[in-house]
Amino acid sequence: MTLDVFQEIMRAALKGSDFVGKTYLVGGVVRDLLLGKKDFTDFDLCVEKRYGGLKLGSYLKTRLEHESYEVFPRFGTVRMKLQGISLDLVQTRCETYTEGRRFPRIRYCPISEEVWRRDFTINSLYLELFSEVWLDPCGKGLMDIKDRLIRTLRDPLLVFSEDALRILRAIRFAGALDFELEAETYAAIRALAANVQKLSAKAQSQELDKMDLSNSRVQLLLEESGIQSYLK
Repeated sequence: MTLDVFQEIMRAALKGSDFVGKTYLVGGVVRDLLLGKKDFTDFDLCVEKRYGGLKLGSYLKTRLEHESYEVFPRFGTVRMKLQGISLDLVQTRCETYTEGRRFPRIRYCPISEEVWRRDFTINSLYLELFSEVWLDPCGKGLMDIKDRLIRTLRDPLLVFSEDALRILRAIRFAGALDFELEAETYAAIRALAANVQKLSAKAQSQELDKMDLSNSRVQLLLEESGIQSYLK
């Protein structure tokens, strides 16, 4: 589905509601749009409103025909499938990690704070559905997409220590997008490569399934970073 078609569907469904001006596309679609991609199968929407994901999901459920509808109350998110696409809905949120646990405690916060929970600058851009205003709250997202660079928003040692899955995601994006890993980010990956063994076999497998393991660059990064020896 093209972004134009998706916007038409969402605008028609949300017209006149209090979601207007508070609902943003975020993540891979926004990034890949800037890289020239036209068609998408997964859309992520965040709502700058307390319990925004749950409320938006409930609102859309009665207005759009859908194939499936799942609620994840622990994280305040909703996943819907409709017209051949997957749609994830969430409130803008901040996260607090407890040492040794992958899944954080969450609370509502505005975009200016929410952006810092995101893994990489290239995934931290927001596009408001109605006004089409672009937001780059961390100030580096647009620049790093232009420079084809993968960089964490915060100290990479902290980011990868919070959730080791981000280490594998960094390698996946580097291979899939043909981007370079920023020096400090790559140094942190190498320093914390052993942390991927803390991931469950399922978590590892799901992320590896998203990688093109036949890509020579992916293979090289997995080997040179030391990650390969810790995969299950």
